[in-house]
Amino acid sequence: MTRFLRHALLAAALVALLSACSTVTRLAYNNAGVAAVWMVDDWFDLHDGQRDWVKERFGRLLAWHRAHELPATERLLHDMAMHAATGITREDARRFYGDMRALYERTIRQALPDMADFLLQLHPEQVERLERRFAEDNAEKTKEVAKASREERRELRVKRYLERIDDWTGRLSAAQRDLVRAHVGALDDITDDWMDDRRRRQAATLALVRSRPSREAIVAGLERILLDTGSWRSADYAAKMRARDERVFAMVAALDATLTPAQRAKLHKRIAGYATDVGQLMASSG
Repeated sequence: MTRFLRHALLAAALVALLSACSTVTRLAYNNAGVAAVWMVDDWFDLHDGQRDWVKERFGRLLAWHRAHELPATERLLHDMAMHAATGITREDARRFYGDMRALYERTIRQALPDMADFLLQLHPEQVERLERRFAEDNAEKTKEVAKASREERRELRVKRYLERIDDWTGRLSAAQRDLVRAHVGALDDITDDWMDDRRRRQAATLALVRSRPSREAIVAGLERILLDTGSWRSADYAAKMRARDERVFAMVAALDATLTPAQRAKLHKRIAGYATDVGQLMASSG
């Protein structure tokens, strides 16, 4: 499926983890439907009635997510906080990633029927707009990639990782920064593979919409595009992503072993704070 629609439908699943301020978190989560309508409208130029339809269906998804996925999210965050306080191994990092993927996949699976219903009601000009937006987005991404050499992209990746880790643990020491730089610097540059994967997913989405299949067929098609990626994704790219993930898991474990008490305390406090935010979201009525 497309990046915009995935982001809109998953806003409820992710927004609770985006802010350390409980009030801001609740406001963002409870008003995610407004953002969803805006995002979908931006890509499709929604017609009369479609805005209300998207808002109503997203509201149902949000209610389901609050009841079924926020408890699982809270449990995961408490588990992560506990390990942040005592130590995170490579196996822990792999398990946390798998649990987060499971949250993502359950939300997507729940949203599939509504995604299908929306795509089936598109007008021809909206499908054409979608194709144009795909082309524009890809052209912009290609231009961005062309601005930097592989070495420059590697340095940008290192910088982003260091900035994100500093935000969670506090300023890393010189030795810790060298450790991150060594691990991130060794990651394969999969930018070209990623761009090809995007184009394949977009082409499959457009072909599915234009075929005007039954509701059952479009749900199955979306499931294949979004969740059963092994049925169409390049085996080489899939292998590169698995190898990349394993290198990141190894880096997390290696860096965790070097954390100072102050860094570990900050990391634990940050994750535990998110768990508290999610608990408050569960208790609120929206």
